[in-house]
Amino acid sequence: MTAPEIIEILARGGTVGLSLILGLLFVREARASLAARLGIVFAVGVAAYALVSSNTISDALGILNPVLNLLAIPTAVFFWWFATALFDDAFRWHHWRMIPIGLVALAAGLHFMTSPGSALSVGAALAWQVVNIAMMAHVVVQAIRDWPGDLIAPRRWCRIAFAGLIACAGMTISVLEARYAANGLPDWVFHGHGYVLFALALLFAGWLVTAPAQLFQTCTPSPAGSATPDGVSPEDRPLARRLEQAMKDGHYREPGLTVGSLASHLNTREHRLRRLINQGLGFRNFAAFLNSHRLADARRLLADPDRAHDQVLTIALDLGYGSIAPFNRAFRAETGTTPTLYRRTALSRL
Repeated sequence: MTAPEIIEILARGGTVGLSLILGLLFVREARASLAARLGIVFAVGVAAYALVSSNTISDALGILNPVLNLLAIPTAVFFWWFATALFDDAFRWHHWRMIPIGLVALAAGLHFMTSPGSALSVGAALAWQVVNIAMMAHVVVQAIRDWPGDLIAPRRWCRIAFAGLIACAGMTISVLEARYAANGLPDWVFHGHGYVLFALALLFAGWLVTAPAQLFQTCTPSPAGSATPDGVSPEDRPLARRLEQAMKDGHYREPGLTVGSLASHLNTREHRLRRLINQGLGFRNFAAFLNSHRLADARRLLADPDRAHDQVLTIALDLGYGSIAPFNRAFRAETGTTPTLYRRTALSRL
């Protein structure tokens, strides 16, 4: 056995150990957090993948190899589940989220059950990797898109450093798998693969160990426009009063309002405002904070008979939404119904 092979095996063993430790760390928060429960699944998948993706280790696993392969094959799907649940505070489990795992299982089954190098085997491998790349790309888009409004500091770092690295590494592996689908991966890919897995597992383990419990805990936001003394520290109360006044003045209606622009309006540093809205008022992201004010106003306007002839789009734009679609999504998530049905029911009671 060569020195690179020995180092690769050690790296993969370290990845397995770190992944299992990550799984145990997720167990701490599993009862209250769906993201943590999905994190356990992802950690187990990574541990299995680190073993079976090495020819040397895979051959030594014997009867355990097929079992571990079942856990390793959908690892990209597990990552997609975990990352989207972690980054999206409105994440809900739906059965359609099982579709990618079905596609991956079908493609992987065709790849392994047909003749190596055949057109069907290569085509199935390509389809498998395309699904993986699509999920990784979705994680990257979500991580970057929602980064500015994320109020939880360790999760903001995670969006770029973790999601970006993991997703880009995963996409690179998928591209290489697709590139060498017909002839098999060269040895240098296996060695580099093992080193990268260990580095990422070590990075993520270090991040999770130091991440505060609030990363997975749900918050109870204060009522719209209210800076509760119990939630706001004494040094932040003057800023909380200025924020409350700005909201009463309708500043939340400004289109494209960001944490940075609101901080400038309040003449404070952005990180202080983020801390106040998150730790003081109980909001995990800036969009939820704005929606708490905008939707309270929307319910009032939709129930106002004097505004009965105003189009819903007009009301949405007046409240600062850029289009009708985000307004409808936020309103439905808040009330369980559409703005049109809400208006109809409210006006029928008059």
